[in-house]
This record gives sequence, C-alpha cells and structure tokens, in this order.
Amino acid sequence: MNKKKVTLAFGILSMNLLLMSTSVLGSAIAAISKSFPTEPISKVQMITSIPQLGQLIATLIFTWLTYHLTRKNIGIVSVLIVALSGLIPAFFPSSLNLILACMTALGFGTGLISNVGPVLLQEHFEGEERASVMGWAVGFNNIGMMVFTAVGGILGASNWHNLFWIYGLSFIILIAFWIIVPQDKRISPKDSLNTETQKTSFWSNVKSLNVSVYVILLITFVLSLILMTFMANQSIVLAGKGKGTAYTAIVIAIGNVGGILTAFSLKYIRKLTKTNTMAYGFIAFALSFICIEFFSNPVLHVLGNMFSGMGVVMVNATIPFELSLLADESKFPIVISMNTLVSSIAGVIAPMILAGMKIKAGVPSFTAGIVLSVIVSLLLFITRFGSKIEKKQ
Repeated sequence: MNKKKVTLAFGILSMNLLLMSTSVLGSAIAAISKSFPTEPISKVQMITSIPQLGQLIATLIFTWLTYHLTRKNIGIVSVLIVALSGLIPAFFPSSLNLILACMTALGFGTGLISNVGPVLLQEHFEGEERASVMGWAVGFNNIGMMVFTAVGGILGASNWHNLFWIYGLSFIILIAFWIIVPQDKRISPKDSLNTETQKTSFWSNVKSLNVSVYVILLITFVLSLILMTFMANQSIVLAGKGKGTAYTAIVIAIGNVGGILTAFSLKYIRKLTKTNTMAYGFIAFALSFICIEFFSNPVLHVLGNMFSGMGVVMVNATIPFELSLLADESKFPIVISMNTLVSSIAGVIAPMILAGMKIKAGVPSFTAGIVLSVIVSLLLFITRFGSKIEKKQ
C-alpha cells in the first residue's frame, strides 16, 4: 500500500475515532446521578444507552441519504452532528432531558459513521488492501475510546459536565476528513430497481436466510446487552469502592489497550482460538466483570477493562466474518443491516431489561453480566457453533 493510500485510509478511519466516544459518559454515571437526585438511576444510565436509539434511526435512513448526499458529505454531516450534540451539554448541563436528547443525536451521528465508513473503504480499496484497512478500523475504534475516555475523564474530574468539552476534538477530525477524502458522486435513484421489485427482492432474501443468521443476531443482541451493562454500571461499582470519575476514566482508558492490541493481532489470536473465537470472547467478558466486582486492586481494574476490550474485538470481528460465510453477496448487505439494527435495539433497551427483571444497578447488574457471559460461552462451546459455520469456508 503506497503512501497516498495509507493517508486516504487514515482520513476515512479518522471518523472511527468517534464511534465509541460515548464510553466517556459511563465513567461519570455515579457523579451525574448525584446531580439529579430526583431522577431514577435507570434514567441517568440511559445517557450511555440512548445513543443506540440514534444509531438505529441512522441505520434505517442511511440508504435514503445516499440518494440525496454523496458518501463524503454524509461523513461530513455525521461528524458535525457528533461535534455539536456532544458540546451542547457542556453549555446546558442542568437538564437531564436535554442531555438525553443530545446523546440520541450523537448516536445518530455515530450511526451514520458506522454505515458510511465501510462503504467508503469498499469504494477506495480492493483485495488485501481492503482487508487490511477494515482490520485497522477496529483498532481506530478502540484508540478513539481510549483517548476520549482518558481526556474526558480528566476534564470531568472537578465537574462532570466539563467532560463534554472532549467533543471539541470532533472539529479536528472533521477538517482532516474534509481535506483528505476525495469527493464522490451521489447515487441516483434511477440506477436502482423499481420500488415493487426492491420490496419483493428484500423479503424473499430475508425469508431465505440461513437459520444460523438469526442465531448470530441473537448473539449480537446478548453482546450489546452485556456491553451496555458493563459500561453503564462500572462507575457505580467502582464508586462503591471509593473510586471517583477520574479514576474510572483512567482505568477504562488504559484498559482499552487490550482491545487495540487484540484488534491488530486478531489474525494470530484466531490461530489459537480457531472456530471458538466468539466463545473465548464471552469468557473475556465474564473475566472483565469479575475483575471489577470482586477486587479493589487498580491493576485488576485495568485488566478487567482490557478483558472487556478483548471480548468486544473477538466477538465483533467474528460476527461479520461468519455472516459473510452464511450469506452471499446479494444478501450480505441485508444481514449486516439487520445486525446493526439488533445491536442498536439491544443497547437502547438494556437498562429496561435489567429493571424489568428487578436487577438493581451496580453489583447486581455486574453479577448478571457474569452469569450471562458464562452461559453464552458454554453454549457456543457445546454446540460447536463456530465450527459448523466456518467449515463452509
């Protein structure tokens, strides 16, 4: 890959630095809840989960947007939405409803990024180059999470609403993306099939999907539920151990090194885990909950966040790979969209599910996360789910 291609890849992937930026909010849940003593903790926790609602909306209208804007312009708009919605709470921190509305808009922006990023990579890269840059994308996600969580936590150490100033970095990303990524042509609706044909093709493709696709969608749902449980409750668990917002942000940020290293070395990890990569990913999730809940050692708290990052990469990288083995080229975009929708829905309703099951925030939620992670891992090992799919390769 020449220097020009590498620069282009970095320009496109700069947007990915924002995809997991909402992780910074999880480190301040305990502090935010104290500022809104009359609000139920489940509503405060929605600050970390409601962006998933915005992502869901973005996924639903993304195809429509491609008929009205170029892919580059969609990227510009999405980064601008993240910047503005992230900064508004810094000016108006006294309204929880406004913060939730801004986080929904922020999720809409990151939802557009998660859809347009792979399209731009597919458009500008081929073959092994495309495979490489799509691998880098996961690493950029985790680097962004580490930077936003660390810097945001430091900014919010004295007052939690100062952490929103971290979204000012979005304007730097916007400028880099604007300059580096070339303009493309808008897709014309005339080039697509007629509406009736599209509807028929869509539903016939959905009906003919392999049953294993729906099993993976269920795994995606559980993954999002576990991840949201971890993010929304970690600061509460650590606050019970006498740890503040800055401490939580730092251990999360340092722990993200685990996700970054896993992303760039997944090729070698799969040689050890083979077809059970997802199962080992859920074991990593169980270990992440255990390290935070049962220990007060900062090193183990960092290790717990490293295990969480490893789990995210091992499961999230395997899901699209296995879906690509189960669906041909005509069906793959459909199953990827379905997977994104399921992930967004799970993220939105995660606190509601826990509340509905009478599972309290903090330690009880972490215990539930351990149990669920272990159950999913055992089921994947026992059924040899990954092996049955990957033998089709």
